[in-house]
Formats: sequence, C-alpha cells, structure tokens
Amino acid sequence: MRVLYLVLISQVSAQLQCDKSIIRTTVGGRFNVACTYNTNQFRFSKKYWCLGESRSYCEIVMDTDGFTKAELKNRAQITDKVYRGLHILMTRLQLSDNGVYWAGIDKIYTDIMFKIQVEVTEEAVIRPKVWPVGSPLLTCGGQPLTLSCRSERGTNVQYSWYRKAHPEAVLLQTTSDLPLQCAFLTQDDQFICSAHNAVSREHSNAVFLHVLQPGHKDCVYLLTSEGFENYDCKTTTTPRITTTMTTVEVFSSTLATQSNGYENHSLCVNQTWMEGVFFRSWSGVPLWYDIVRWTLFTIMMVTTGLVHMCTRARASGHRPTHKHQKHI
Repeated sequence: MRVLYLVLISQVSAQLQCDKSIIRTTVGGRFNVACTYNTNQFRFSKKYWCLGESRSYCEIVMDTDGFTKAELKNRAQITDKVYRGLHILMTRLQLSDNGVYWAGIDKIYTDIMFKIQVEVTEEAVIRPKVWPVGSPLLTCGGQPLTLSCRSERGTNVQYSWYRKAHPEAVLLQTTSDLPLQCAFLTQDDQFICSAHNAVSREHSNAVFLHVLQPGHKDCVYLLTSEGFENYDCKTTTTPRITTTMTTVEVFSSTLATQSNGYENHSLCVNQTWMEGVFFRSWSGVPLWYDIVRWTLFTIMMVTTGLVHMCTRARASGHRPTHKHQKHI
C-alpha cells in the first residue's frame, strides 16, 4: 500500500515541474519561479502558491483566480501563461517571507504540488566609505565640518562612530554623520566609522585629525584619510597673515613721511606703491581694491600738499604789508 502511494505521488509530481527547489536571496530582493505542467489536462485548472511545511495544511497566499493575501499585494504575482508555463514572482522580499512554499494545481482527490524552499536573509555590509560634507578647507578657518559614512551594500545597516583609543575604542555616537567643532577638538585623534547589521560588521579607513591651532572657536585643524583630498592649512592661511603685515607697514610709512614735511611725500608714495605691487601678487587682494586704495591715498596726499602750499603762500603775502605799516 505504501509503495502504491509513493508511485502515485511521483506520477503526480512529474506532472508539475519547476526550475527551482531552493531559493536563497536577501531582504529587498526578488525571485521568479517558472513551472511547466500538462497543459492538455490542466489548462483550465486553478493554480496557486501555498505557504506551509505540510502540503496538506499549507495556506494559499495567492492563486490564478485573482486572490492575493493582503501582505503580498503589490509585491507578488502568479500568472498562468499556459503553454509558456506557470510563473510566480515575489519582490521586495522581507524576513517574514522565509519558509516552505508549494506551487500547486487544483485537482480532484489529490492536488499536484511542487515544493520550494525560500530563504531570505539580510545582505552583508561592505567596508563603509567616509567623506567630508563640504570643502575640507573649512577646517583651516575653524568652521564646523561633518564627516559622513555610508556602506554601498547591506540591508538594515546601522552606523556608529568611534574614537580610536587604548585598550578599547570609545563610542562617540550611533549615527552615520559625525559633526566636528572646535570646542571638542583639543588634541590629535583618529576616528573610525562602523557599519553593521545582523549578519556582518565592517569598519572604515581611519580618519586622522591633526590640531594645528587649538581654540574654542578659532581653531585650525587638518583631516587626512585614504581617499580624502590633500590640502595644507599652513599654506592656505599664509595670505591672510601677509595681507595684515602689508597694511601695517604702509600705514607706518605714511606717518613717517607726513612728519618730515611736504618735500618727502613723493618719495613716500613711490616707496609705498612698490611695496603694494610686490605684496599684491601673492596676498590675494583684488587689483581693483589696490587701485582704489592708492588713488584715494594719492588724492589725500596731493590735497594735503596743496593746502600746505596755500598756507605758506598766504603767510608770505602778509609779512611785507606788516613791515610797511611799522615803517610809516
């Protein structure tokens, strides 16, 4: 009797064959199952997709008559293409989709069924990439900067930032972004981003922090890491200091020439102008700014000279008149 049952089952199973018996995929993925059957005998029979360990007590989740379970609507479909076979499609897979499924054909007495094992797991993460949000030159001016971390693969990925220390790394925060501010940057450090989920964990390349000038608001720091743009805060901040020194020297020279009298004004202007031309080429000050500044300076000096000349001329004109009146 048992032998007869097995023979009957094998004959029934041979009437429905599918291209997959085990499906392994990840969360968010999809799969398609293609089955063939005896179209002459079962062309008009109902086909279905059933979930459950037992073929006798599995739950039908969708069929070719139009029924689809609520949890699978808009992400699963069963299509009977007759001579091109029976096709079952499931998309946007979830962990809850794990289980044993049966592709079946409704038949009197004994349905024709084919068993398919579906295994859905989370996708493993890969090494996350870290990059600065915005220009890294912001660090040279003490402005806040954010480091962002992302893994290009993986499902349900969570992120954490650590400060490298001994004997164990120190957890800073559990987000994908790490904000950097002067108030918290007091010494050189190393930062690492961790990307992880239920199946794997990966760490990013270390980000090295070099504090060049500590300060609560006006610090200067440098960030280096594999894949980061190379830059140098010392070179970047030099023009700012040079411009200030140039202004002080010009101002001092102006005061000195004014105290020596009108005759030395032309010498002072020429000397100051040459200093301005020398520094302007590498100080970063726009050309129009130099032109306007020195034009105003020249006008001021000429006006001062004219006033001085008029004052002397007027004084010279009054002296003879005074002596003539005294003589009479």
